[in-house]
Amino acid sequence: MHDPYSGGDDLSPATLARRLSAGLLDLALLLVLGGVLVVVGLSRGSGALVALGCASLVVVSVAQWVAHGWTGSTLGRRAVGIRTLDVESRTPIGLLRVLLRGAVIAAGVLALGVGLLVVLVSPAFDRTGRRRGWQDLAARDEVLDVRGARRPVIVPARARRAEPDPAPPQPAARRPVTVPGWAVAEPGKDGTALLDLLLDEARPAALVLAPLSQQRSGPDVDTRAIPVVRQVGLSYGLAPELELTRPAGPRADLLAAPAPTTAVDRAAAEIELGDGRRVTIARTALVGRNPASDAEVQLVRVVDPARSVSKTHLQIGVEPGGVWVADRGSTNGTVVTLPDGAQVVCRVDQQVRLRVGSTVTFGDCSLRLVRSPGQDRQDPVA
Repeated sequence: MHDPYSGGDDLSPATLARRLSAGLLDLALLLVLGGVLVVVGLSRGSGALVALGCASLVVVSVAQWVAHGWTGSTLGRRAVGIRTLDVESRTPIGLLRVLLRGAVIAAGVLALGVGLLVVLVSPAFDRTGRRRGWQDLAARDEVLDVRGARRPVIVPARARRAEPDPAPPQPAARRPVTVPGWAVAEPGKDGTALLDLLLDEARPAALVLAPLSQQRSGPDVDTRAIPVVRQVGLSYGLAPELELTRPAGPRADLLAAPAPTTAVDRAAAEIELGDGRRVTIARTALVGRNPASDAEVQLVRVVDPARSVSKTHLQIGVEPGGVWVADRGSTNGTVVTLPDGAQVVCRVDQQVRLRVGSTVTFGDCSLRLVRSPGQDRQDPVA
C-alpha cells in the first residue's frame, strides 16, 4: 500500500479536464447505485427503497474513500488514468489526507456554491506548472497522469551467457563494471545492446553515479559529465565586461594553507553564500528567504530585501556520490553556472549535480559549492 509508485519520476500532472471527468464519473456512480433508489422511493412513498438507497450511497462513498486513500485512485480516476500521490514520496496519501482534500472542497460549497467552482479550477492557476489546486496544497499531494507509466525492468547482478568462455577470465587484467539500478531497458524496445554494453567486463569502468532519491518529478542532470566547452557570445546573466575577462595564470610563489578537516567534515559539503557566509551541509538543506519544512532538514536563510528569492527557493542534497541542487517551484527560477562558464537552467524538482566551484544563482542571490563529500576545501588563491 505504501510502496512508491514506480513511474512517479516520469509522470506529468493530470489536466484539469481529466480531473473534472473523474469527479463526474464518481458522482454518476453514486447517482446510479444509490441516488436512483432514493428518488424512486420518495416518489412512491416507499421507506424501504429510501433506506436501501441511503445505505448504497454510504457503502459506495466509503469504498471510494478507502480506495482513494490506499491506492490513490477511485473508479472514476482509474477510468481516466489519473492517481493522487504524495508530492514527495509518490505514495498514496492515506485516508486522513483524503478527508482533508474533501474538507477543502466542502468549504468551497459553503461559500454560496461559487467557492466550489473556484476550488475545482484552482489547479489551472498553479504558477509552478504542476497543476496543484488548493485541495492538493492542503493535503500535500499531486494528481498525476499514469496512462504512460512504465514498470522498471530488473537488471540481474550477474548476467550468464549462453555459452561459457573457453578460458577463465584473468582478474588482474580486467576491471569490473558496476551496473547502476537506474540503467534498465524500456519495455517494448530491444535492450540487448544496452545490457551487453553495461555487462561487458572487458570494457574500462565508466563513471557510475550514486542512485538518486525517488522524491523528484524530473530526471537529474549530472554537470560533472558535461564536457568543458568555451561559450561563444555572452552568457545569461553575465555583464559584458565580466565575459571578456580571462583568468590569470597560476602563481608558484603563493601557496594556500590547507584547512584541517575531520572525518565528519569530509562526509559533508560546504557552500559559500553571496554575502560571504560559509555553511556546511551534511545531508539535505532548503535555501530561501524564509524556508520551512515539517521534515528534519537544514534550513538556510538568505537576506533578500528585494524579495526576489522565494520563501523556499531551492533544495541542496549531499550524497556520497556528490552534491545536487533542485528548484522547488520558485518564482524567479534557478540557474547553475559551471566553472567554465556554461550554464544550466534548473527545472522544477529536477536534480542538477554540481562540480566544485559551480555557482548557483537564485533571484538576486547566489551561492558557490566550495567542497564536496570526500574532498578538501578548494578556495581560490588571491
